[in-house]
Amino acid sequence: MSGSIFSSLLGMLDKHSIGGIASALGESEQSVSRGMESSIAAVLGGLAAKSEDPNSLRKILDLVPGTLGVVTGSQMASSVTNPDSPLLSAGKRVMSGLFGNSESAVTSALSAQSGLGPGVTSTLMAMAAPMVMSFIGGRVRAERMTMGGLGSLLQRESGTFRSALPAGLRDQFWPQASTASTVVTQAVTKESSPAKWLSALAITGLAMGFFLLFHHVPKSAIGTASRMATPRTNLGNFVERTLPDRVTLNVPENGIESRLLALIQNPAAKPDATTWFNFDRLVFDTGSKTLGPESQEQLNNIAAILVAYPNVQLKVGGYTDNVGNAEQNLQLSRDRANAVVAELVSKGISPDRLTAEGYGEQYSEAGNSTEEGRAQNRRVAMRVTQK
Repeated sequence: MSGSIFSSLLGMLDKHSIGGIASALGESEQSVSRGMESSIAAVLGGLAAKSEDPNSLRKILDLVPGTLGVVTGSQMASSVTNPDSPLLSAGKRVMSGLFGNSESAVTSALSAQSGLGPGVTSTLMAMAAPMVMSFIGGRVRAERMTMGGLGSLLQRESGTFRSALPAGLRDQFWPQASTASTVVTQAVTKESSPAKWLSALAITGLAMGFFLLFHHVPKSAIGTASRMATPRTNLGNFVERTLPDRVTLNVPENGIESRLLALIQNPAAKPDATTWFNFDRLVFDTGSKTLGPESQEQLNNIAAILVAYPNVQLKVGGYTDNVGNAEQNLQLSRDRANAVVAELVSKGISPDRLTAEGYGEQYSEAGNSTEEGRAQNRRVAMRVTQK
C-alpha cells in the first residue's frame, strides 16, 4: 500500500530539486528543505480545514489546470525565477482560495518557523500548492474518490502533517482539536424498570455535566452506561520526534509514540512477548468498537512510524475490566483491537504487518474493586513482534 500523502509528497523533493530551488532563491538547502516541508503541510492543513465542505474541496482542486500534469521537484526548480510561470500563477490562486484574508498570517507563521523571509516563504508556498493539488487530483482520479472520501482521507492523515506546522497554524486549522487523555468506555447491561432507568439516567446526566465542566472529557465518550478510564497525567511535555523519512511528529515525551520509537531505535532492544505499550489517547464510543475522532492523531502518528520503519510488525491487544458478561467483554476487546488494526490499514499499513487479539478480562493491570482500577484495565495496547 502507498504511504501517507504527506510522506509521498516529501519523497518527490529530491536533493537535486531542493538544491536547484535553493540556488535560485539564494538560500541554504537546509532552510529551503524545511520551508518546503512546512509549506506542503500548510497546504494540506488548509485542505483539511475544508474537509467537511465537498464543494470547497472541488473548487480548490479545480484551480490547478490539468495541463500542468504531476508537478515535480525539477519543474518547481525551473519555475522559481519566473513569477509569471503557469506553476506559480496556479499556486497563487490556490493560496488565495485556501486561506483568503489569512494568507499573510499563514506566510508569516511559516516564515518565522523556517527562518526564511516572507517573500521567499510566499514563493515556496506558491510552488508547493500546485504540487499538492496535482498529486491529490491524480489520486482522486485514480481511485475514483468522491470529495467526501477525500475529506475523510485528509482528516485521517492529518496527524502526519500537522506536527510540521507552527502551533498557531495548528490551532487555526484544527480549532476543536482535543488533547484529552485516553478515555475507554465499556458498556454495562443491567435489568431495571423504566422508572429506575430514567431516574438513573437523569442523575448520570447531571454527574456527567459537572464532570465535563471541570474535566473536559470528549463528548463521544459519554453514554447512559459509560464508564471512563482515569485520565493519564504522566505523559510529560510534547516533544518533536523526527523520523528517517523526514516526517516530524509532535508527541508526549512519555506517550506510546515515544516509547515505541525508543524500542525501535535501540539496537539492543529485542521484541518480546511481555513488552506492551498502552495507547494513551484513544476514545471509543460507549460499549462499541467505534473510535472517536479524537483518536485519529495518535493513530496517524503510529502509522507514520510504521511507514518510516517498514520492517516493524505489531500486535494489538484489547482488554476490559470484569464488570458485565465475560463473553461480551471478550468480544468487545476483540472488536476494539481489530478496529485499531483496521484504522492503521486504512492509513496505508499492510495488514501483513499487524495482528489483533482480544483478551477480555484477562491480564488486569490493577484490581477491579475500585473504579480507578477498572479504568486502568479497560485499555488497548500493542507490542512489537518484529523490528
